[in-house]
Amino acid sequence: MNMWGFTPDYFTKSAEIFKTFLKEHITEPKKEYYIPYAVDVIVKSGKGACEVLSTPSHWFGVTYKEDRPGVVAKFAELVAKGVYPSPLY
Repeated sequence: MNMWGFTPDYFTKSAEIFKTFLKEHITEPKKEYYIPYAVDVIVKSGKGACEVLSTPSHWFGVTYKEDRPGVVAKFAELVAKGVYPSPLY
């Protein structure tokens, strides 16, 4: 799993890259504009840098409805271990 943190200038740069992306892929309606693509363009152009930070934490997420049961079980396990309070909210 990725988590990104950006300085404000990233958004200006990304907006410009997105305009070019749209021009280049205007006939591809399913083409997706990914954050790593914009970061790669910025880094390769020398207009920015990217730093990777690691963590000992374990991440999990929900992308599809089928992911939910496993995530619910993991939260229950973390609550039982005292990592999270109950109720969470």
